[in-house]
Amino acid sequence: MAITPTFDPEELLAPFEGDAPCGTDPRSDMSPTSRFLRMKDARALARRKERAIDVDPDAPSPLEDWGEMADVGLQILGHEGKDLEVAAWMIEGLLRVDGLSGLHTGLKLAEGLVNTYWDEIYPLPDEDGNEPRLSPFIGLNGASGDGTLIQPLRKLGLTRSDPPMSLWQYEQAMEIEQISDPTKKEARLVAGGTTLETFTAAVQATPASHFSALVADLAEVTAAVNALSDAFVARVGHDAPPAGAIRAALTAIDEAVRVFAADKLAQASMAAESAGYAVEVQEGEAAVAEGAPAAGGGSAVPSSRPASREQALQQILQIAAFFRQTEPHSPISYTLEEVVRRGRMPLTQLLDELVVDAEARRYFYIASGLRPPEVPSE
Repeated sequence: MAITPTFDPEELLAPFEGDAPCGTDPRSDMSPTSRFLRMKDARALARRKERAIDVDPDAPSPLEDWGEMADVGLQILGHEGKDLEVAAWMIEGLLRVDGLSGLHTGLKLAEGLVNTYWDEIYPLPDEDGNEPRLSPFIGLNGASGDGTLIQPLRKLGLTRSDPPMSLWQYEQAMEIEQISDPTKKEARLVAGGTTLETFTAAVQATPASHFSALVADLAEVTAAVNALSDAFVARVGHDAPPAGAIRAALTAIDEAVRVFAADKLAQASMAAESAGYAVEVQEGEAAVAEGAPAAGGGSAVPSSRPASREQALQQILQIAAFFRQTEPHSPISYTLEEVVRRGRMPLTQLLDELVVDAEARRYFYIASGLRPPEVPSE
């Protein structure tokens, strides 16, 4: 499922009328009503508040200022001039206000500006060449340190809990979990650290569909980062702004989600497969009811004959997911999942679980003509 854009970038890529398709340089207006100065001031205020809230969580939120900055950027690009610094600042604000959807929209807008207006877009090159155009995007990624997108990505809400949990809190929870000294662990918790139990509860309170959509969104945003990077490389080659730190942050989020939400992702996958299977069955039954032959002249209901052992187990899981969705009160889904779990276990491990008495297990091996597993010597 594609990311829903925060706004339509194509509308802002339309040229201005007349001989100047990029409009005028927004920096040329130094009046008290200058949109560029308003945007610059809103960004500075938002960054100050962001630093303050890192020290004091009860400090005023910067979200309203980030939102105002992004709104002024829309006005500049739509009514005044096409400008890459404005686009880079908008990316900062859109990520903070609208999350991955905002980041994706901002990246696609910047890519469109680079590809469409590179020769005329503001800021124009100076004695240092394209540095005025490139430095805002270098700032997003960072050169010698973290860029302006890295911390907000690490603090991006990943769950639908209240409050939402982030990559930063997940890493913190894992670190605290590894602390063996009770005094040190308590000190971390008193300082505001997140326990693994709290983080896990937030994951469990989040629908499985949210995490499957999140993984898909991360892939789309990464593709947008790569597309913008390619656009810069096509214009300036090796001088293109780096994007490795942004990619690394997105990858870290993706890898963490696949670990802490593994069960949720599996649930979402099984639910999707079950829904698809149900649609096929319904379509097949409808075709039979209408007297239409099935594809290939056979039954209109999809064939359930598996091609391999693993495929057979997967079909059992699909059936389990069907019953989990349609009869959540029934034990059928849990029983089927348990059958699959045991079906994937080695015989020795299965017998250890089913036959608790060691002597009874040994007798089973002998009676079945199997070699009992060797007991490791002490």
